[in-house]
Amino acid sequence: MKIKIILLALVTLFIGEWGFCCTTFVLKGPDGKISFGRNLDFPVGEGHIHINYRNMVKTTYIAAPEKPMTWVSKYGSVTFNQAGREFPYGGMNEAGLVIEQMWLQEAKYPAADDRYGMNELQWMQYQLDNSASVKYVIDSDSLVRITYMPTSFLHFLVSDASGDVATIEYLDGKMVVHRGEQLPYSVLANCIYENSLEYKSSKDKKEGKQYNDWTENSSGRFVTAVSMIEAYRGSEDRIDYSYSILESVAQPGGTKWSIVYDISNKVIYYRTELNPVRQMIDLKKIDFSCNDQSLYVPMSEMLSEGNGFRTLTYEDNVNLFKTLKNGVDFLKDAVPDEAVEGFGRYFETIKCK
Repeated sequence: MKIKIILLALVTLFIGEWGFCCTTFVLKGPDGKISFGRNLDFPVGEGHIHINYRNMVKTTYIAAPEKPMTWVSKYGSVTFNQAGREFPYGGMNEAGLVIEQMWLQEAKYPAADDRYGMNELQWMQYQLDNSASVKYVIDSDSLVRITYMPTSFLHFLVSDASGDVATIEYLDGKMVVHRGEQLPYSVLANCIYENSLEYKSSKDKKEGKQYNDWTENSSGRFVTAVSMIEAYRGSEDRIDYSYSILESVAQPGGTKWSIVYDISNKVIYYRTELNPVRQMIDLKKIDFSCNDQSLYVPMSEMLSEGNGFRTLTYEDNVNLFKTLKNGVDFLKDAVPDEAVEGFGRYFETIKCK
């Protein structure tokens, strides 16, 4: 019952006029190297970067009547979080899998069934813990699903080290995937993927069709990113060009994080509104062996060759959640202290196998 109260209280976590306005894309250079770009547009800019280890025993943080699921992480990862450790907004694992989410108001998650249900942000951590490929993420739908008691309405862009890319959406209670020939453009914003395709087609044909402001903004970003990806010939550095794309779709006063995952080299570059100096994390230099230490670094701090990570405490974790809550007007009265404590304490239940 306690967890159910917490989850239901957080249903409004990302609902409001601001929504969750973001852009993601995958850029493949002529040399076959792959980058994944992501802008986070949101009222709050502070966040934590977490090192997540392999061989850690985890159990879903979920309310009855959902049944709990326990797994052991196969891969280590680095994630970007605002809602506490184990509830990422996105990240990359040591196999080169990247998953990121964006707000999608039309999302409708599956109804209760025999599969294990989990919070949508923990579902992302589950994928980073267990998946080396886009195919594995998609195939996991037979075992796990996002709970019908969600805290936010999202869709996802996923890419792996082989260059496979997919959009994953939940529409009318079913997973909808665009991949391969069904994914002409490796870009996702805040409209249903098919709707952005229709928008681009209409604009290309100069049909003069009228769209609402939300669609013009979201699918407009989609079109801008697509055009820049198609124009890339490899003469400019792939990471710098990825940042140029992110700048072209940034929201004035709203873009808080800009992250580029160099999947081919397993390096993460990021910068934030609070610290605009580009930082770098090389996953190849991180020891992801089973470790009961929970290491993190605030995104606003400088990293020196990846150094600067420290041990996470409950106070660190819960204070970040309080920053999120207090920075978004509609969260201030909607999220009870019990919710803050519950999400803040969860990481303490995770132990080395």
